[in-house]
Amino acid sequence: MGPLGERHLGEILIEEGQITEEQLEKVLDDQRESLTYHHLGTMMVEEGLISREQLHIALAHKFNIPYVSLREFEIDDNVLSKIPSDLALQYNVLPLAENDGKLIVAIENPLDWDALDAIRFNTNRSAEVVVTSARDISLALNRHYSEFDENTPLDEFELSPVSGANAFEEESYEDDLEQQAMQKPVVRLLNAIMWQAVRRKASDINIRPEKDRASVYYRIDGVLQFVRTLHKSLLAPLVSRIKITGRMNIAEHRLPQDGHARLVKDKHPIDLRISVMPTVHGESAVIRLLDKEVGLRPLEVLGFGEHEVDTLRDLITKPHGMVLVTGPTGSGKSTTLYSLLNEVKRQNPHIITVEDPVEYAMDGVEQIQISNVKGYTFAEALRHILRHDPDVIMVGEIRDLETAQIANKAALTGHLMLSTLHTNDAISSVTRLIDMGVEPFLLSSTLLGAMAQRLVRVICEECKEVDTIDTKLRQTLGVSDDEIFYRGRGCPTCSQSGYRGRVAVCEIFTVTPEIQQLIHANKGEQAIREALHKAGMTTLFEDALELAREGRTTLEEAYKVRTVG
Repeated sequence: MGPLGERHLGEILIEEGQITEEQLEKVLDDQRESLTYHHLGTMMVEEGLISREQLHIALAHKFNIPYVSLREFEIDDNVLSKIPSDLALQYNVLPLAENDGKLIVAIENPLDWDALDAIRFNTNRSAEVVVTSARDISLALNRHYSEFDENTPLDEFELSPVSGANAFEEESYEDDLEQQAMQKPVVRLLNAIMWQAVRRKASDINIRPEKDRASVYYRIDGVLQFVRTLHKSLLAPLVSRIKITGRMNIAEHRLPQDGHARLVKDKHPIDLRISVMPTVHGESAVIRLLDKEVGLRPLEVLGFGEHEVDTLRDLITKPHGMVLVTGPTGSGKSTTLYSLLNEVKRQNPHIITVEDPVEYAMDGVEQIQISNVKGYTFAEALRHILRHDPDVIMVGEIRDLETAQIANKAALTGHLMLSTLHTNDAISSVTRLIDMGVEPFLLSSTLLGAMAQRLVRVICEECKEVDTIDTKLRQTLGVSDDEIFYRGRGCPTCSQSGYRGRVAVCEIFTVTPEIQQLIHANKGEQAIREALHKAGMTTLFEDALELAREGRTTLEEAYKVRTVG
């Protein structure tokens, strides 16, 4: 790169007829009066005086560097391989060609020394830069560094709204849909983000706006993993595309919105729950991926032991009573409830569920979606359900006294009731319901049993190795020095995380006559805990520690269960 240009950016823009001297003076005054520093060119773009393309062309003239438009630029695969994809995505740079042993790289800011140093270090060669827009670079990166098989173009899979989900007036949304659908690079970008998430078995996609960029994260095995950075200019059209797909109002930027869509590839449907929320740096989007083939699984596949599976099956064969599954958000409670319903279905009963939202559609089950906005709450739905002749009722969550009372009434009057609670362990479900206001004598008559669960990550078999455990940690967890535990070193198979997949750990108890008397007399949580431990109940931590001893998970994961539970 030649010596830095001595002419000021404003002078160049005036010479090129892009702005007037009066406009330049006004922006300079605004810049001086601002409490924080803003780049002069950025301020001109924000005030609508020039376009970003005009700014980049002027910067190229200032530094005597070529300006390149990437829209029709073809790049050889050998050149692309010179810079690793993660480096290109991190710094938003793109290799274009080679010239006399030097690598020609497209970049937005020719003074980004960190990016240029990283390129030189990783390629072991000097780089010559050309200026282009960050938006063009991001779109080109998505096109050239795609993880997909070229024989299966992204356009072939179907990403479509679900009718009836938060639909606005067809006329107002159709005009915007037609306009946005013509922006093929943005459509392709969203498709790429979606399908990469499916391939990597992510449960959620997070698109987060930041001050000068947007970041994409996938939640894989319960942990957020950074995927890539997008230029800030791509955020608004990308979120608009997401809103259109979820049948949301793209003109609304000040209030949160929820949507629903479906992704289909090779006749395999995946439901998408979409949440868009405004932040100070722009709109944030979270997309939950609900794969029916993953979510609706037999109890044995979830990771429960033989004893736990037998206990659960015994509980759901009872003609009436209440069975609870407890744990924090993301612990797999809903998946377990759906597995229990699949078991119950074999007896061909009349099953009705009340959910918020309905996560997986089940054949042979009447599923009800509540709507707090319209006043259709869990409690309101339950009142009507009891007059609808059900045998089995599943309530997504007991959140308040009214729902708890009606659920207990249903369990008392001949219905099998399945539901969830947010408690740290199984025993706490008793005290939580009593604290809500459920009478102990009523609860002792209806509760059949409760199970608490967590999800722990499974060690990747491709990079599994013996773990070195700190002596203090061994003492804290009560494991001897000669016990061997394992970890994942990190490899391409597990995206360098050391883990691949998750499995459930749990603790479960059934209400025996002894426990029933303790609940009826309101003896408290500690008395119930002592009685169950005396009877040999395995705790959450003990179950997780046993998995670590078997080499299926790490001692670190078991420790997390201990500290949370």
